[in-house]
Amino acid sequence: MRHLFVSEVRAYPGRVAGAALACAITAAAVGACALLFIGAGLPDFPENSVAADAALGARNLLSLLLSMLLMCAVVVIGSTVSLWTGQRLAQFAVLRALGVTAGGLRRMVAVDVASLALLAAAAGAAAGMVPLAHLGKDLLAGRGLFPEAAPLPSGGQTWWTAVAVCLTTAAVALLAAMAAVLAAGRVSPGALLKDAELSVASSRSRIRLITGVAMALALCVPLLFAMAFLDIPATVRGAMAPGLALVVIPTLAVLAPWIVPALVVPTCWAMRVLDRRVGRIAAAGLRADPARTTAMAVPVLLAVGVAVSLLGAGATIGRAVERQTGEGLRADGVVTAEPGSRLPVTARTFPGGTATPLVASEVTAPPTSFDDEPAATSAWGVDGPALADVVDLDVREGRLADLRDGAFAAGAMQADGHHWSVGQKVRLTMADGSRRTLILVAVFERDLAFPEFVIPRSTALDRTPSPYADRILLTGQIRSWPKEPGQKVDSRAGYLADLAPRDPADDLATRLIVAVVAGYALLAAANTCSLAQRDRRAQRSSLRAMGLGRFQLLRCVLYEAAGATAVGVALAAVTAVTCLVPLSLALKAGPMPGFDGPWSVGVLVAAALSVAVPSAVTAHPLSGLQRQFARRSA
Repeated sequence: MRHLFVSEVRAYPGRVAGAALACAITAAAVGACALLFIGAGLPDFPENSVAADAALGARNLLSLLLSMLLMCAVVVIGSTVSLWTGQRLAQFAVLRALGVTAGGLRRMVAVDVASLALLAAAAGAAAGMVPLAHLGKDLLAGRGLFPEAAPLPSGGQTWWTAVAVCLTTAAVALLAAMAAVLAAGRVSPGALLKDAELSVASSRSRIRLITGVAMALALCVPLLFAMAFLDIPATVRGAMAPGLALVVIPTLAVLAPWIVPALVVPTCWAMRVLDRRVGRIAAAGLRADPARTTAMAVPVLLAVGVAVSLLGAGATIGRAVERQTGEGLRADGVVTAEPGSRLPVTARTFPGGTATPLVASEVTAPPTSFDDEPAATSAWGVDGPALADVVDLDVREGRLADLRDGAFAAGAMQADGHHWSVGQKVRLTMADGSRRTLILVAVFERDLAFPEFVIPRSTALDRTPSPYADRILLTGQIRSWPKEPGQKVDSRAGYLADLAPRDPADDLATRLIVAVVAGYALLAAANTCSLAQRDRRAQRSSLRAMGLGRFQLLRCVLYEAAGATAVGVALAAVTAVTCLVPLSLALKAGPMPGFDGPWSVGVLVAAALSVAVPSAVTAHPLSGLQRQFARRSA
């Protein structure tokens, strides 16, 4: 049996290249993330220091990236290995005819997959794990997302991490290949030996269907219901949107063999309308082998779905922040601090106008069922009547005019999450660590763009170490405001035009995750498409013999690639609609969510090229008729 696998690698190296490269990339990427994750936790930083916050943020980011890489590995390696196993069905049929049992055949396939995954993972970890870790550290540290003082693990830790990564990659490959292993044992020798030119076996199975339905009911439906209907804070809804995408995408990938045929129908109709002759041939190719179409479409779903969902969630929240800021800001001008400077808590008087400094402070709310260890939340220290003149917080209950010593106002997210009502006494933790019982006098709606708590100015000054103003809002003749070093003065229109609704570090982290996952998935898509075309030499030779010209064959290959891409994009659109529309409605931003146009279009174009170019290069559609038949017999 071992000789059969070695002969397979020697005779058809292209068949195993896709699965091997996917395992190697997985090991290198997962290993680099693991090294960075371990390195971020090695130093003992002072509590609440900038370095400690950076280390915690880095570990959170890397843990999310690790989980997404493993998810990608299951989806992509599973599709690639299933395609490779399907191309070996003729060999399995011969072995069954020679007396090999179904169990023995399954064990042989499992050992082949494990051997291939271990060897490829070892090569990938040895070649790319440490260089990628150094590159990732430089990139994250340069953006303030990784502590400069944190080293990478020692040689011994690196070696054991590489071993663990290789074993994990092999386990993931075996898990992803279970459908192919079970399919290999169900080979019918008589049926398969009738046709030497075997296509990829259908990946439909009862176990896969049950798994996909269970994932949808146990993971997707509860998250979707909670995000759309439960009374939870908007920040929690925003965090749930990417999480929902991470369960919807693998669920669609598992159920893809049943969904893809329905999506292929309109795609084939469009191709027949576009090109009557060649389009009909390409449409027949897509319909004839749904498993191959599924294998080509799943990586596109992964890349485009992750990009649109993760970046769209940030864009949707950013659009809601911009809308609330534009509707709530009443001041004629805004004074902000330049980097490295702080604004005084007492503003100067100036002719023809008034200045309202907003004291920067923090408040920690009591624990809830959603957050048993709540973090400190930013708060403004300002008197209620003065704040009402410069900002419209859209008060839902109570009055800001009642904001005085011993009282506070809270945003709707905090009030709804804690089930507070106006007049209720709440024990809050102030910025200096002291705890005070304050009375809720107002609940406001625009807490996504503005702080979630407003406390009296005197309370903020007394309970905030080294107080300073977050910003100073001006009304009247803002041109007469005395400019000082370290201050930036903008009109209302200028401030709104330069508003950054999201933290640049958060945007960088999201784009980094999207770039890594999309690049991984699209490279796997290229391998899958190349692997799929190698099995269709006989079909291309027959088409050329029937009179199909070189450029017609090229169009046929490109039409099929475009059709598979369209199916993957359609599945990604289902993911985006499922995740982003409820989020947009919950944030009261309308039914149309926000999208990161440049990145989404870039990933979409890259997906189309990753499917089309390898298919065209492997198919050699511009070769002459004799060369096509020569390749068929090779």
